[in-house]
Amino acid sequence: MQKIITDSAANLFAPALTGIKHQSVALSLLGQHATFLDEAGFSQAAFAEFIAGQTGPIKTSCPNVDSYLAAMQGADEVYVFTISSALSGSYNAAQTAKQMLLEEDGGKKIAVFDTKAAGPTERMAAIKASQLIAAGLAFEEVVETVQAYIDRAKIFFGLQSVTNLANNGRINKAVAKLAQVLKINVLGWANEAGEIKQLGKARGAKKARHSLLALLDQHHFDGQHLVIDHADNLEGANAFKDLVLAKYPACQIEIGNCNALCSFYAEKGGLMIGCLVKE
Repeated sequence: MQKIITDSAANLFAPALTGIKHQSVALSLLGQHATFLDEAGFSQAAFAEFIAGQTGPIKTSCPNVDSYLAAMQGADEVYVFTISSALSGSYNAAQTAKQMLLEEDGGKKIAVFDTKAAGPTERMAAIKASQLIAAGLAFEEVVETVQAYIDRAKIFFGLQSVTNLANNGRINKAVAKLAQVLKINVLGWANEAGEIKQLGKARGAKKARHSLLALLDQHHFDGQHLVIDHADNLEGANAFKDLVLAKYPACQIEIGNCNALCSFYAEKGGLMIGCLVKE
């Protein structure tokens, strides 16, 4: 049996992808008084209540090795997709689980992909793998093709606040403070190493969306397929979709919701954009 596993940073909880079994493994948000699991059935109201109920910094925690071991059981071919290893220990946990299983059964085939991204881009890679598996490609062909796909898949973001990223060491605190004081949107991407880097800033949502599209073009967006995940900002996601379609009428665009982890880091109003760049 073949199986695809994603950590919950992919915002993907369907039981199957293109007919291939799928399972999500949860990351967690750790507060002083409670823990919030990033799992299916995300409630914006419950999430807001959790955030409001904490009196200090909220940290995040990756899935442990046992979680990955349990998810990998029962499958002959396993394809695991994780959030960038520069942002989380999820990739390392999955790799450890892989090695433990292979020591028990060297006949299993397990691939662990560091997507160097999160959210829509991680999800795009997992869905691509499911399509290749469903088409009958051999394990080695799937791995090679998916890795080439990941190398072209990028994530960009437009965030109204980067406080949580700064508090967890993912971005410079001076950038977060400046954005808060000046009320500007921070624009950026995950670079080749999967690290979050600021690429620009813009005052106001409309200008931010135009600047975000300009950044995609500067980094050679292929204009074919784009996925938008939003943090409680469907209006902004639709406005960005319209902006992209005005320039790329044939582009296939999907809109999804950020689950708990991505909502925490993107913060209310944030947009995460997954796309491919030209070869």
